[in-house]
Amino acid sequence: MQQNVTIWDIAKRAGVGISTVSRVLNGSAGVNPATRERVRAVIAECGYEPNSNARQLKQRSADAAAVIVRGEGSMFLSSILELLQPRIEALGLRFFAHYIDEHDDEAAAARTLHAEKKVRGIIFLGGSVVGREDALGLPAIPCVYATLDARTVRADNVFSVSVDDRAAAYAAADYLLMRGHRNIAVLGGRLDAENPIALRYRGVVDAFAAHGLVFPREHYLPAGFSLAAAHAAMDAALSAGFDCTAVFAMSDIMAMGAARALADHGLSIPGDVSLVGFDGIALAQYTIPTLTTMRQSAEAIAQESAALLSRGLSGMPGTHHVTLQAELIEGGSVRSLCDEYPPRL
Repeated sequence: MQQNVTIWDIAKRAGVGISTVSRVLNGSAGVNPATRERVRAVIAECGYEPNSNARQLKQRSADAAAVIVRGEGSMFLSSILELLQPRIEALGLRFFAHYIDEHDDEAAAARTLHAEKKVRGIIFLGGSVVGREDALGLPAIPCVYATLDARTVRADNVFSVSVDDRAAAYAAADYLLMRGHRNIAVLGGRLDAENPIALRYRGVVDAFAAHGLVFPREHYLPAGFSLAAAHAAMDAALSAGFDCTAVFAMSDIMAMGAARALADHGLSIPGDVSLVGFDGIALAQYTIPTLTTMRQSAEAIAQESAALLSRGLSGMPGTHHVTLQAELIEGGSVRSLCDEYPPRL
């Protein structure tokens, strides 16, 4: 057995990200079978022992930081996770990722991780603060919410970095409204109080109001944040006779699932239906047509999250919350219905 093989070595030799290796080691879903076998083969070839590594993590827990990732298969969250690794290691900390189900309680997962590994800090990716505004129930370690504004949490050592979701959704809806679209469908997740999805929904409502219109609640199509779930929601709506000239999806992956459903029903993009996504993942620039999207900067979120973690570890008093602005990236997926804004070629 090679003595100094790490999870980073396994990822490099297998040609995958560390999050993929972590999923394989933990037996998590969301890994292509062929990729899973390739990673397992590299693990066996290198003589890597996950159990031994776990014991080492416990022994060196004071040097560790955990990233808790909600849900499987999010390209956007995965891109942030990959960018966080070198930044956390630059703080002199060991880095490991822990995946939870979309509906699991990340605060409970954080308490378990702290009890078992005594980590020095935690970053939540895709988390929620609904129902825990008073406290996380964690010891006084820095907790950073990445992609979520956590200023409603009244607890010490809680930080956050997020885009202005309401303003970003306003910009997306306004972009469609300014181009003559009125019959707009919105594809999104659960509308819990103060979560990013609810804020994006409010942004859409605000944009309609600014144009002297009311967004019809029945035009909101709830779906999970996956290709299959978005496809199913869009397909069900179209099969029931739903008609629209544009769709705003609250993630690029949802937009791509919706695009397939539109194609299945013989509708073209943007000829019949225009489409706008959210996140700005790299894949959005390789769809046909390219996807118009509100881009969140994964680089900026990772950079600010690591800086906030460092701030918490340094013992600086108080909490801190960073708000970033999303950027509209125009693709070829939107057609103008009025002369003022000719369609992109």
